[in-house]
Order: sequence, then C-alpha cells, then structure tokens
Amino acid sequence: MGRIRVFGRGRPTTDRHGQDRPDREQRGQDQVAEVAEAVVRSAVFLDPSGRRWRRTRVVGTAVLVALLAAAVVLAPGLWHSPALAGAEPGRAVSMADTGPQTPVVGAGPLRRVLEVRSQGGARVGLDPFTGAALTTLTPAEATAAGGSRYVIQRFGYGAGTARTISMTFDDGPDPKTTRELLDVLAANKAPATFFVVGQNVARWPDLVERMSREGHAVGVHTMTHPDIAAEPTWREHVEVVATGRVLRAVTGTQESYWRMPYEGADVASEQATIDGLLRAQRLGYTFASHDFDTDDWSHDADPNGSAADIPLPDLSSGAPVTMLMHDAGGPNRHRTVEYVERLIPYAKAQGYRFTTMPQAQPDLAVAPVRASTADHLTLYLSQALLAWPSMLVSGLFVLAIVAVVVVGFGNAALAAVRSVRRRRLVLPGPDAIDLDVSVVLAAWNEETVVARTLRSILDSDLPLLEVVVVDDGSTDGTADVVRGLAAQDPRVVLLQQANAGKAHALNHGVERARGEIVVTLDADTVMARDTITNMVRHFAVDPDGRLGAVAGVVRVGNRETNLLTRWQALEYLTQIGVERAAQDALGAISIIPGACAAWRKAAIVSAGGYSDITLAEDCDLALTMHRLGWRVTQDDEALAFTEVPETVDDLLAQRTRWTFGTLQAIWKHRDMLFRRRYGALGWFVMPGYVVAVATPVIFLPFIVVMASLAVQAQGWGVLVRYFVIFMLAHMVIAAVGVRLMRERYHHLLLVPVYRVVYEPLRAYLLYTSVFRAVKGVRMGWKKLVRTGSMDAANLTDRTDRTDRTDAAAGAADVRTDALVTTGDRS
Repeated sequence: MGRIRVFGRGRPTTDRHGQDRPDREQRGQDQVAEVAEAVVRSAVFLDPSGRRWRRTRVVGTAVLVALLAAAVVLAPGLWHSPALAGAEPGRAVSMADTGPQTPVVGAGPLRRVLEVRSQGGARVGLDPFTGAALTTLTPAEATAAGGSRYVIQRFGYGAGTARTISMTFDDGPDPKTTRELLDVLAANKAPATFFVVGQNVARWPDLVERMSREGHAVGVHTMTHPDIAAEPTWREHVEVVATGRVLRAVTGTQESYWRMPYEGADVASEQATIDGLLRAQRLGYTFASHDFDTDDWSHDADPNGSAADIPLPDLSSGAPVTMLMHDAGGPNRHRTVEYVERLIPYAKAQGYRFTTMPQAQPDLAVAPVRASTADHLTLYLSQALLAWPSMLVSGLFVLAIVAVVVVGFGNAALAAVRSVRRRRLVLPGPDAIDLDVSVVLAAWNEETVVARTLRSILDSDLPLLEVVVVDDGSTDGTADVVRGLAAQDPRVVLLQQANAGKAHALNHGVERARGEIVVTLDADTVMARDTITNMVRHFAVDPDGRLGAVAGVVRVGNRETNLLTRWQALEYLTQIGVERAAQDALGAISIIPGACAAWRKAAIVSAGGYSDITLAEDCDLALTMHRLGWRVTQDDEALAFTEVPETVDDLLAQRTRWTFGTLQAIWKHRDMLFRRRYGALGWFVMPGYVVAVATPVIFLPFIVVMASLAVQAQGWGVLVRYFVIFMLAHMVIAAVGVRLMRERYHHLLLVPVYRVVYEPLRAYLLYTSVFRAVKGVRMGWKKLVRTGSMDAANLTDRTDRTDRTDAAAGAADVRTDALVTTGDRS
C-alpha cells in the first residue's frame, strides 16, 4: 500500500526535546501543497469538472420529457371507454337533471336510467345521453313513472326464464378463497359471475384467466373499490374504464356490465347513487345488481359465526334468482365457500340450474375481442401502480422484520456470547506489559479541551513513551496550551504543520511516533486511567503479531446536557455494545474509532497510513487492514468520553460528514463485497451497509406515499402498531447493550424518542450524501465547535473505576440495520 506520507509544517517544528527544526519547514509546505493537489484529484466521488452532474441532469430531463410525451400520446386511448365501441358518450346527465327522488320502476337484477317520453300514445324509454329509443314502458312502469322525465328501470331475465340461479361474487379475486371457490364450482359444474376489483386482477391475473377459461362470467367492480357515487366524475371514469381494459387484456373478452361497490337493491339506495349509475351507463356499461342478498359479509365478520348462519334463498316459486356473495374483501371468506357447497345441492334438489348473469340476462352482451395496446398498457400500469406497490410494501416489511429479528437479535446474541467468552480471557495488567506505547492526537483549534485530554492521558496507569500532539494549523491558542503542558511533562511532544486535514496530521504524528504501539485519540477525549492499558494488553498476548488494532469504547461525556445528547448516548451505547461487539465476534469490525483506538504501528505503515481521499479515515483504514490480513478487536473496558453535538445544526453537520465519509469508504472498498477471503465482513457487514443505504434512498418516497394511503384508508392505528412493534424489538436490543456495557437501564427511556428522530434523520443524511456524491462536490470537514462540556460523573469515572455501572455517560445505537452514521467518531 506504500509508506506513510510525511506532512510538513507551516512554521518551525519542535522535536520531543523542544528543539526547533526550521530546516524542514519549506519541505513541509511543499508536501502540503502536493497533498492538497492529490486529494482534489483522487477524493472519492469528487468530480471537479462537473461533467457527472451535467450528464445526470441531461439524462433525467430526457427521461422526464419522454414520460410526458408518452402520457400525451397514450392518454386519449386509455381514457376512451372500450364499451362504447368507438361511439361518443353523448351529453352528461346527473342528479341535478333527474332529481333526487327519481321513480324506480320494473323488476329484475339490472339497472339503467331512462328518459321517458310519450310517442304514439305509449311511454318510451330513451337513452338519456344520445336520445336513442331503448324500450317501451309497460303500463305498470308507466304508472309508476307518473309525470317524471327520468326513471330508474329494473329489468333483465329473458322471457320464460325460470328456475335459474346466478351466483355472483364481489371483491375478488383472492389468492386463497377464490381458488378454493373455483375448485368447488368446477367439481359441481356450476358457473358463476365474478365482479372483480381491478387491482386484484392486476395482482392475480391467473385466477381471472381461469374464471374465463372455465366458463364463468367476469364483470367490472371498479379498480380500487371506492364509494363511486360519492367520487368525482373523472375518478369513476378511471375506475370503470381501467378495470374494463384490464379485463380485456386478461380474458380476451369485452364485458360491458359492472356492479357498483356498496350498492343496495332498495329504492332509497338506488336513488341516492343515481350519479354513479348515470356516469357508468354513459360509458356503455350496464349496471348488474341482485335480487337476493345473502349478507355473507356480515356473517363472515362474526367471530362466533359459521357458514350455517348464511341464509338460503326461498326457491319455492321457481322464479329466477341472482344472488350476491363475496369471495374477498373481508375475514372468514372460507365460510362463503362452505355456504356454496351447501347451496348447490339444495338448489339442484329444487330443480334449479346454475347460470352466469349473461346467460340469464339477454341484455348483457359478452363478445370476444383482440386486446389492444391500450388494454395491455392499462394492465401494466395497474400492476405497476396498484399491484406491485403492495407486494413491494410486503417485501420491505419482511426485510424490516429480517433486519430486526435476524440482524438485530442475531447481533444481540453474538454480543452476549462474545461477552461470556471474553470473561474467560486472562489479560495482563500494566506492570506486565512490556511494549513501547506512543499516543498521537491531531488537534485543530482545540484550545478549550486539549489540556483536559492530555492530563487524562498522562494520568494513565500504563507508562507511556510519549504523547505526540500534531497542531494542524490552529488559529487559536492550542499550540500554547500544549507547550505549557510539555514544559511540565517531557513526554508531551508538539508538532506543528500548515492546515492539511486530520488524516495528514495523524500520519505526521504516527510517522514521528517511536512506540511500536500507537494509541490515537481525539483532542476532546477524556480517558479512564486504565483505558490505554486495556487496549494495549491485547497486543501483549497476540500470538502471531497480526493483531492490527484494538477499538476502545467511546461514551458520551456530555450526556446530561439536553435531550439531544441523551439521544446520542443511547445511540453510542447499542452501536458499540451490540453491533460492533457482534462484528468483533465475527472478526469483522468495520470501523476503528478515531476517538479511542490502539494500533500496531507496523499495521498502519503497511496500510499506507490514514487515507486522505475519504472523510471516514477510521472506516477506510479498518477496511484496508482487513484487506491486508490484519486482525482487529474491541476491548469493552477501554472507556473514553467524548463531547457530542448539543444542537441540531451541529449534529446534522457532524452526521452528514460521517455518512458521506462512510459512503466513500464503502464505495472505495466495494470489491470486498461477497469475497470469501473477507469472511463475515464481505458477506454480512458490508452488504448490510449497502442495504441500509440503498433501501431508504430508493424506496423511502414510495414508503411515505403508501403510509399516507394506509392512514387515509385505515387510520393512524396501522402506523402506531408498526411503530410499537419495532420500538419493542429495539427496546430488547438496547437492553442487551445496556447489560453488556454495564450501564443503567434509564437509557431505555429514550428508545421511543430515538425511533421518532431516527427515520427523519436517516432520510436527511442519506439523501444529502447521495446528492453530494452524484453532484461530485467537495465536502468540507465541518468540525464540531468544542465547548468543553463534560458531565461531572465522567470526570470522576476517569480515576474511580470501582463502580463502572454508575458512569453517567452511556451510549447507544438502537440500530439493527447497520446505518452508516457510526456513532464513535468525533
């Protein structure tokens, strides 16, 4: 991978004895300039020319224009009703024309609106849209019509039709109930009529094709089953015409009849829904009602009911019967199937035969057709808009369950097993460790916190060779503070360089360090006295010298500041206590935290040092070490406390950098995915990152839309149920983290808040990062402004480790989906 690059200083640099070395100043500035130029050329996702963004905009615009052009060209064909056979629909008529109390005349299961006029002494019923004569009213019908200009006519059944039963089923098809029903009908050679919902046809076209193939009739029941009479005209037009076209594409026949959702066969219902009847009739569709309602939906919904509760029709008169039943759209539809098994022998014993509605109704025409391009396109659009989304939602829900159950609980189980095994390890104390240890800090404008950090390091119970502080061009008094401490303790070494970034500063410090083990910390980190010992002891018992790094446990030092810092404390806790611990159990830690880690210097050298082409130098270096065959692990007792953002703006700035940097690192090392040599890292951890990024980026807008539709249809309860389910699952996972990290359980009170904040934050971070990556802009560091805030209990915990459970700063990440916002960088 190449040697560590040495980065120069913008002013004279001192060695560890405090002697100036001005001869290196010019060389250092030249190297900084070279590095800056190299970073511009090589930074992941960076596109200084802007060509990528221009191409993206051109392609996006072209696709949008093509879609709009296709819509303009195809819309007229999709809008025209195929039931009109090319004729114009005629003038519109509504309840405003007919009046709300339109007389209902005649008898039969079909319905239509007629305009009544007197011709040659007879009352003639005309098509209210075109004026074509349709029928002559019988004397009884004329009497019932009175002087009204419009009537609703009930009609149907051919002359001499008797002892026929037309079983009709609404709301299907259903993949289980309809299939069972078709089996029963086939076994009894009993044809029926199915009024299907278009979106169900789009999901299960094979069932509708079977209906047609086996001699059943199929009619329109709208596309999404709305209360159509209460919807605007355009909505009914789409619902009826689109379903008709879908049926043409699936069955190869033109069915010009329909049934209105929620229709009633009584006079009041028919009068109230006359607008829905008129609009569909104008499109060429005949309304098919019923004359015997089984009310099976009501009996099916009764948890204590049975098929025996559904009433049988009175067949003693021998009159034809059209029955209303349902094969989908509610619970316990198997009772309707059982009812049909009882009905068929009962009707046959009364001398009845079973027919479809078109067989019993001469006015219902069914004709074979060649499905048009518009028909097939409507089917594809219906599947894309109405069928596939529900299937996709189901798939995403399963994916979420897998993430919680398999990944989340799996991580918790691995972390627990690892904890038990770790207790059996016998590790040396500070007096038994014979390793030279250097500590390296990169500092930029850390005047308020660096002294506290250095004192906590110098107070370590493990003898340290040196503490190297690299001042990366600070503009405040950072260097003066370090010089003051160096005067008190010769182990403190100050290096100064022109501002070149954290990665360059760390590389400079590591190159200068004399120890074979290098401990890296952030300049705001406060350590416990035994933190360095607990990390370094693993190198002391390393059997083959291939242990490259040991991660410490970073906790939130300013947890008590406000709700936001408490939220981050919960995030740090379970990310480190569960997720990273599980990765350690698999030998697949993907991030070594820059805020607290120990490294074998030879491993850093072999990896080429800290990368300057990503903003996630810790993740990048950890993945590079895995490439080179180095092992990494975590010590759960190596505690360090860091200051986290206390405002939303600071949090967003920090997390945007983390997310973007991790995307850079994963992209840079994408060839590690699904490679056997990288074990669980390549097959589990890194793919988890990819899924955690890709799934929200691609599907989040769709999920939001579907959730909104679900709330409109089912109320807020459906979202509340899902929220509670996942919150409880995360509560269990977080509890495992609390237990393993020996923290207090009051952290769990933040789990509901965490879930509320987490999803919007993740969406913002991912979309912002992906947008920046596509645009190819250079992203700045956006360093957190330190306030020096630290909970008193954490400062006490540095020296008193007898009661670790009372440490006030916990941390957590209830995430089970490996979100890229890793909670241990600062």
